[in-house]
Amino acid sequence: MITDLELALTGVVLAALLAGCLMQFLVTMTRAKRARARAKLSIELQPQIREELANFLAGANNLSTIQDFVKRSRGDVADAMLSFQATVRGGARDRICQLSIDLSLIDEWCEDTRRKDIARRRTAFERLAFVCAYEPCRRIGGGLLETALNDTDAEVRFHAWRWLVKSGTINDIEKMFEAALSQSLLVRILLTEELRRHAMRLCERAVVWALQSNESSQVLAALEMLVTWERAVPIPDLSRLIEHNDRRIRIQALRLAPLVPLEKQDHAAIVRVLTGEDAELAVEAARTVGQIRLQAACADLARCLRSGDALLARTAAEALAQMPPIGWTTLEEMVSSTDAITAGAAGEALDRAQRKAKV
Repeated sequence: MITDLELALTGVVLAALLAGCLMQFLVTMTRAKRARARAKLSIELQPQIREELANFLAGANNLSTIQDFVKRSRGDVADAMLSFQATVRGGARDRICQLSIDLSLIDEWCEDTRRKDIARRRTAFERLAFVCAYEPCRRIGGGLLETALNDTDAEVRFHAWRWLVKSGTINDIEKMFEAALSQSLLVRILLTEELRRHAMRLCERAVVWALQSNESSQVLAALEMLVTWERAVPIPDLSRLIEHNDRRIRIQALRLAPLVPLEKQDHAAIVRVLTGEDAELAVEAARTVGQIRLQAACADLARCLRSGDALLARTAAEALAQMPPIGWTTLEEMVSSTDAITAGAAGEALDRAQRKAKV
């Protein structure tokens, strides 16, 4: 039987548990209330802060007004400053970076890089990566960013790499390009955008080295970055990559071909792929032939039209449509084909090209 003492102890335990649950509920509610209040304040302050920062960049002497905003919400001022990073250059960028020193924000960000809270660390490094493109800021936080180049957290490394691309020498940028080749697809895509403006300089050495690598993964990653840049770049001996034993590399090389000054051997390699047995590669080659207007391949495109493969026939027809008059003449002949796939692809492509020409 349960004694009075046991009942009393049970009651005490249940009361303690209830008090603990209530306390946890109150803490959660308090945090939620504070979060809502911060969000509401941020919505109110952000437009005002950005307007004052814009006036500051335009030459206004309104530092005291911005300091008042710092007293109300340091985080909102920092976020507003970062919102300008894609739009400011030169002296305007230096002016807003100097603000991080004048407002004592950069010291706080340096401290936050040492926090255990990963979200605060990432935010701190993102802010430092922006302002440390400015030499006085670099003297304060540059050492932390250099250390972060090898951080265990991928997002922290990314922010450090962005800083290096913006403020480093060509040797640093080449190292960044080399490091990007071994990163995840997402990180590589983000770094590709940062490296785009250095495309021509990177093609002088770093890209050539990467494309000559014995590691197929590195060659493939380099080609994917070059295609994403969508910049006219000089790539020697593209034919070697067009006929590489890794078909993924061949596909990317074909996609790169319209952006590269091509030699006769490159044209010949494209045609060999076009007439090969791999239908997927032939589709890529047909698309490339159309983009570079390789009229010498019109007869081969006509054979692709008669291949019986619907996708290849449509792609070949589109390529011929981009090369009047000989391409159009070929399509006109194919319209009367007894093969439905051939006739249909030729007719549709010719009709679109003619309507587009009349516009």
